Amino acid sequence: MLNILTTERAVLDKALPGFDARLAELGTAAVEDPDTHVIEEFRAAGGGNVLIPVALGGGGLSCLEGARLQRAVGSRAPSLAVASTMHHYKVAWLAHVLGDGAAGVLSEIVGRRLLVSSCGAEGSSGKQLFAPGIRVAAAKGGGLRLTGSKRPCSLVGSMGLLTLLAPGPPDSPYAGDLLIVMVPAEAPGLRREPFWGNHALRAAQTDAVVLDDVFVPDHMIVPLGDPEQATGRLNSLMARFLILITAAYVGIATGQVERLFADGRGQAGDRVSAFGPLETVSAAVEAIARELDDGSPEEALLGRILLVRYAAQRAIAEATDRVLELMGGMSFVRDGHGVDLLAASRALAFHPPSEHTMREPLDEWLGGGGLTLL
Repeated sequence: MLNILTTERAVLDKALPGFDARLAELGTAAVEDPDTHVIEEFRAAGGGNVLIPVALGGGGLSCLEGARLQRAVGSRAPSLAVASTMHHYKVAWLAHVLGDGAAGVLSEIVGRRLLVSSCGAEGSSGKQLFAPGIRVAAAKGGGLRLTGSKRPCSLVGSMGLLTLLAPGPPDSPYAGDLLIVMVPAEAPGLRREPFWGNHALRAAQTDAVVLDDVFVPDHMIVPLGDPEQATGRLNSLMARFLILITAAYVGIATGQVERLFADGRGQAGDRVSAFGPLETVSAAVEAIARELDDGSPEEALLGRILLVRYAAQRAIAEATDRVLELMGGMSFVRDGHGVDLLAASRALAFHPPSEHTMREPLDEWLGGGGLTLL
């Protein structure tokens, strides 16, 4: 057995016994085929519950364990790792920032084994990170009505809830508040539309969600207060997202490098050179996750995890380029799956906030200023 990902796969096996073996049995080509329905297997196995506190019926994994879990999943099932991150970071954040206020919805997620899809501003160049472009209006008699679309949105096929952050309408009791809005997937007026056109990560169920005057009752709306006062909570949200999504993509790249060792491709120096930078950035991700678990304030960690995330993008590119070359031309000609995996590993660059948008904010922060993603 290779001495690669032993700790990470032990976390996965403890959290979801037998699931790592199932992914290995299927192989990456099968799990990246949407018809394999691996996300449904993950949901049915209780995979969505693992980062929810034990007191609410979940697995109680820490952020550090969550990062290890996502790296392990990414090495076997890239689409599942990316898609499940969209669920994990949101439920972990709800438990952290709302405490007992989220007990009802989190208990329902555990009991019904629901997956949560997140609606943010991904794919919307120039828009604020927490402004998904959904129009929110007050409903007669209470609640809100939502109209708009989210393209792209992961977990579209298997989601039980769609969550989004939105400003409270001025003519509603929520005026001036930033809101968490939770929309049941079966709500009238919510529909799914095809959107994803890339062969890479095609099993992540990343398509479009369209909301046509969808009603959301008050008990599915959580006010976070004034948006400026909610900055700390949003930093907490993004810190968890960045840790888990970076770990997932490092896992995707690690799975490719693992093939070099398993198949004996290249020379010793080639293989070690490909693996080393991935292990380095993974250790950095774990260090920040451990600090988050120990109670360090998220705003103090946010700049560091952004720097690590962007370093991970470069490490992934270097490692996967080397894998593609060492696997050889015939592999490239006869098996396009390796190219799909390379493309999948590079998609970390497309998750917000992008490196080019954060260069000046990070430079200011490193120079002693503040850092915000609002």
